[in-house]
Amino acid sequence: MIWLLLCCAIVAVIIAVLLIAWRKWIAPWRQVEEMASQISRGERPRTFLIDGGAQAQRIGLRLEKIFQDLKQLNKQIAKRESGMQTIFSAMHDALLVVDSNRYVILANETFRKLFALPEISEGTPLLEIVRDATLDRVIEDAFDRGGPVRSELTVDGSQIELDAVVTRNDAGEITGALVLFHDITELKRMDQVRRDFVANVSHELRTPLSILRGYIETLLDSPETPRDELLRILRVMERHSKRLDLLAEDLLTLAQLESANPDLQLGNVDLSGFFREVIRDWEKKLANKQLNVIVDVPPEFSTIRADRVRLQEALYNLLDNAVKYSREHGEVRLMARRRDGEIELSVSDNGTGIAKEDLPRVFERFYRADKARTAKNIRGTGLGLAIVKHIAQLHGGRVEAESELGKGTTIRVVLPVGPGPLSSS
Repeated sequence: MIWLLLCCAIVAVIIAVLLIAWRKWIAPWRQVEEMASQISRGERPRTFLIDGGAQAQRIGLRLEKIFQDLKQLNKQIAKRESGMQTIFSAMHDALLVVDSNRYVILANETFRKLFALPEISEGTPLLEIVRDATLDRVIEDAFDRGGPVRSELTVDGSQIELDAVVTRNDAGEITGALVLFHDITELKRMDQVRRDFVANVSHELRTPLSILRGYIETLLDSPETPRDELLRILRVMERHSKRLDLLAEDLLTLAQLESANPDLQLGNVDLSGFFREVIRDWEKKLANKQLNVIVDVPPEFSTIRADRVRLQEALYNLLDNAVKYSREHGEVRLMARRRDGEIELSVSDNGTGIAKEDLPRVFERFYRADKARTAKNIRGTGLGLAIVKHIAQLHGGRVEAESELGKGTTIRVVLPVGPGPLSSS
């Protein structure tokens, strides 16, 4: 009996010791493990108080500090990533970053739109999303040279310039490549416009200068030229010198209109009186072809705000074309109309007209549709409608052209009303 009681007492002591050990050493570590798992998943534990001794409680406090530090670090990382994404999204240029194995690390929204791609996941092989030999070669050359590489490619008709540089780690080893895609379509177009402009100016100058030089040489070689022949030569020289003067004047006008400070002098312009003045200035030329002139200005548009001199210059150019391409006894019409919050000033004729394929280009500098108008003897500088377009744009407006071969042409100067620089009173 005594031995039985002794055995029971020993068992009770062992159980008590085990319970104390469980509560002080085993149970707290399981609780610590559960907390660590929750923190690793980004979850906040229900409590950081750990049952057990002082050591277990200190571990709980340290886990709480680790959780708070990790939370703050995640906020900083998210803030930096948000800032980077904002910058990358605002970039007009497409951006691509790949690692040394050509797996995508970063691609901004502009890159995705450039190649019409869906969402791109980090770590996607580049060849799975973009298959372009030029892009592959640029990246390969960047890796081989270890320096910047530049090339060009065409994407859906757009000219794209590629600039690729390698990325390196602290040890100087190549870790990847960064590629920027610049859309240079407009630059290419402007460069072509510049080259065409220079070529056209050279062409326009060459003919009258060659004729003038030829006749000057003739006069020098033949000082005893008969009077009748001399008068004929002088008239030809005068005509071509006037052409040079007109060309120089139109070029200067265009240069001023395209300058950073065109210096518009806005004021109130009475359209009825203004149109009458314009017609009076052109009365002789209109009479030479016996053209019937119709001026149609509704009373409610009697006054607009514009640069009177520039507006007069635009109408002079439009009337010049209307007179040149009208037939004898034709009709020229000047009109003013309101259209969807805008004022439309137009000059129409019922002359030779312009071919449909030429209409989109009539406002280009030096572009002529003479072959369509069957008026080979009509000459001009080829800058008149370009000047009209620039004057309209300076007023915040635009130009439009409507024509049909054999039935005439209408050119409209459409000007804004209200908040823009031009308004009706």
